Amino acid sequence: MEKKTEYDYKNLTKSQQNCLSLIESLGIYELRALARVFGDNAPTTIKRNEHIAFVMNKILSGEDIKPIPLRQGRPYKELSNIEGILTELSHLTGKDYSLTQTNVSSQTHINKVVHFKQVDNEIYSKKINPIKVCGVLCEKSEKEMFLVNQNGAKKSVLVKKDDFPSLDTYDFITGTAVVMNSNKEYILDTVETINFQNLKTYQRKKVEFEQIIPEKTLEYDGKSFLLGTRYVLKTPKFTEYQGIKNLIKKFKENGIVTIALIPNVMPEDEILLQGLGFDNLFKILYEDSAFSVNETLNIFIEHIKHLQEVGLSLVIFVEDVVSLANYIDFAFKNNTKSTVGHTEAASNIIKKIFMLAKAGKNNQNITLITTFDDIDTIDSLYLSDVYKICKKLNF
Repeated sequence: MEKKTEYDYKNLTKSQQNCLSLIESLGIYELRALARVFGDNAPTTIKRNEHIAFVMNKILSGEDIKPIPLRQGRPYKELSNIEGILTELSHLTGKDYSLTQTNVSSQTHINKVVHFKQVDNEIYSKKINPIKVCGVLCEKSEKEMFLVNQNGAKKSVLVKKDDFPSLDTYDFITGTAVVMNSNKEYILDTVETINFQNLKTYQRKKVEFEQIIPEKTLEYDGKSFLLGTRYVLKTPKFTEYQGIKNLIKKFKENGIVTIALIPNVMPEDEILLQGLGFDNLFKILYEDSAFSVNETLNIFIEHIKHLQEVGLSLVIFVEDVVSLANYIDFAFKNNTKSTVGHTEAASNIIKKIFMLAKAGKNNQNITLITTFDDIDTIDSLYLSDVYKICKKLNF
């Protein structure tokens, strides 16, 4: 009997509609791999709509899916992408669709899956509802990037590479975006700054970073501050530390870019954080999911590496490491390996963050300052991977 090639779903919940939209946005090879993960024994012999219907029926049935291993022969890039798709489906449905193989589930960088409806040129040409946007550019496809707007709501914004050939993945940009279709999705329209410099004067460069022992210092409050290393600051929150604004101002006056990573941000915290004067603020909202936090952390790490490659000196402020580790634990709860009370994934990401601090030739430095609260000493990961490798900062 010939298989049905059409599907028609009615009365879907919001999360089910989002699942369907995600699945419909996938390419044929991604659909085949996804169908195989959900148990289809012959995914290369059926058509696109049948793949979509097969996967959606599995999701709607509410079964406890136990994904089978992917057949060998698929390139690694596709496998990585499928893990990202499964992570997104897990987030949308509340079910765990992650792959169970150790070599996959132990990965700490799962690609974010972002999909947009087609650009409607008639709507786009009207430049409807322009908004200010800022954020880090992430790869979407060969011809597209996207950013998650850090101004206001975390709205994804499409970026066409052909429209902005001067932009690169993991650049931090500011500009404006406009509505591009009837779904009220946004596309980047203008760029004002790239990596904290005006677009008109920005000159992209590639710097070979040669690491050295930290030696450059900065005088502050009558003390000598060594750049290119790691510090702990005795405070639970940066907003509660007296003099933090003056310290940030001092760095900026010396041409050093200041970037903060702050978890568990409540609405009342946002104004206080903005008032500190950071050049950029990666804020993780209290209600953000563990999957979203994991993606933010990986974008943060790659962004800092990118800024190092273009020659910037930085001070990165990281608050509440223990909460960050707990988020990663939840995102990788199927990772049975553990170290110092946390998953291996959590330990790996925290180490990646703290290894960003380094000193280089030509006075290029990346300095890291993190918070310390007495309750943090209960956490073994914090003691071994943070507290013991940092200098104590006393201003």
